[in-house]
Amino acid sequence: MQVVLFTDRAGKALAPFTDRTCTALLPVAGKALAIHALESIARISPSKVFVVVSPHADAVESDLEDGRRWGLDLEYLLTRGDETPDAIIDRLRPKLEGDFLVVRGDVLLSPCLPEFLQRATSLRGATIAATIGGAPTGVRLVRAEATGRLDLPYEPESRETWKEDAPTVELPNARFSRIESLAAFHRANLDAADGKYTGLIIPGRTVKPGIVVGRQSRIPLEVVKAGPVFIGSRCDVKSGAEIHGSVVLSDDVVVDRSATLRSAVILPHTYVGEMVDVSDAIVWSNDLVHLDSGAVAHVTDEFLLADLGAAGLEEGAAEIVHRAIGAMLLALSLPLWPFLLAASLLSDLKSPLRTIQLIGNRTTLGPDGQRIRTTFAATEAATRVPLLRHLPLLVAVVRGDIRLVGVSPLTPEEASKRTEDWERLRDRAPAGLLGPAQLSLSGDAPEEERWVLEAYYAQTRTPASDFVWLARGLGALFSPRAWGPGLRPRTS
Repeated sequence: MQVVLFTDRAGKALAPFTDRTCTALLPVAGKALAIHALESIARISPSKVFVVVSPHADAVESDLEDGRRWGLDLEYLLTRGDETPDAIIDRLRPKLEGDFLVVRGDVLLSPCLPEFLQRATSLRGATIAATIGGAPTGVRLVRAEATGRLDLPYEPESRETWKEDAPTVELPNARFSRIESLAAFHRANLDAADGKYTGLIIPGRTVKPGIVVGRQSRIPLEVVKAGPVFIGSRCDVKSGAEIHGSVVLSDDVVVDRSATLRSAVILPHTYVGEMVDVSDAIVWSNDLVHLDSGAVAHVTDEFLLADLGAAGLEEGAAEIVHRAIGAMLLALSLPLWPFLLAASLLSDLKSPLRTIQLIGNRTTLGPDGQRIRTTFAATEAATRVPLLRHLPLLVAVVRGDIRLVGVSPLTPEEASKRTEDWERLRDRAPAGLLGPAQLSLSGDAPEEERWVLEAYYAQTRTPASDFVWLARGLGALFSPRAWGPGLRPRTS
């Protein structure tokens, strides 16, 4: 069976949040609505999923990619934004084979598609609608022979209607939300975190009843006064903050000390400052929506609320600078390459240059939808002279696999040895050629000592401190340590 997934809804009622993204990409308990929909669709193993996109089409395709991580085959259909679902289906007709399923990717629905299909196949009608409590859910089975107006689900705000004799399948054990207002979006997040959407896949691990925490997040459990609480990935909740139940933090959120959260949804890349009280509200960067009044406040004081995504822009600029300086250093190092080759041949005539796998800074989406760092092939010289051995890594800097300054890049084997959360704090900093561990510790220093130093660096690094480490690294090129015998190179 094929599926048509609609992610083309602008969602004006959800402004200001839909000013920056479409409804289907709004996060609910750590995942975009469209991803929750795809995880439900994957349960029926469709042969193809046609994803209908309009506003923010590039962002939708970037997040969902080709669908392989769910075992799906996605194909995108770009629309003008004003086409009706019937018109879109007419455009897709040449590609649709047999009966197909229509699903809205901008509503939150319990994973109930297998049950719906099992019951719908025995009913007659051009379209069969799924309902919960008599209300349309945005899911329809469309028969291959159906022609003319199909009355397909459109914007949830429009309150779909169909003929009285249109057959429906009532799903009494399922739950759904049209996400037709900011209040509905807030409630959907809290209900999902509370486990009210049975079968929904919520990322993270349960560290305590009612408390789910995502990967690489830090939260002192004593700050949680009551649940349910969902903490996304890479969040940092400072000691002294207070969480009083029914709170959802999306990915990359920082909550400073003495902040208080009650019935709050904090969206990605948001900083909540000291002494800030967020109650019955949604926050995304500088925008605060009070649900009791519907008032939207844009906070300009970055000590209260701030957009951590701006740091991402700084990181992007830093990436360009690191690669440019790396290219300059690579050009300046060309006279050293004959010495590198000669020293490597003296150390190992058969394998003077070796290929090793290292974990760099490029990322991809993992099976659970989280960003993970990928490995890259690096070249290491066989010589024991540290400067010459690591010189080929300048090529990796120019390619953007690593930075000039950062934590030491690990092999997959080294990364797998880490079992404690604190050991992974270093991953908050980019991997680099130079850094505190590379410049301050000897090559035979214990791994634990290196990870402690790099964890501290990752938590305290600034552009200024990176510049200091770069200057120290360039100065170290002329030190005896850079040219003296070191440890043997790693092999893979």
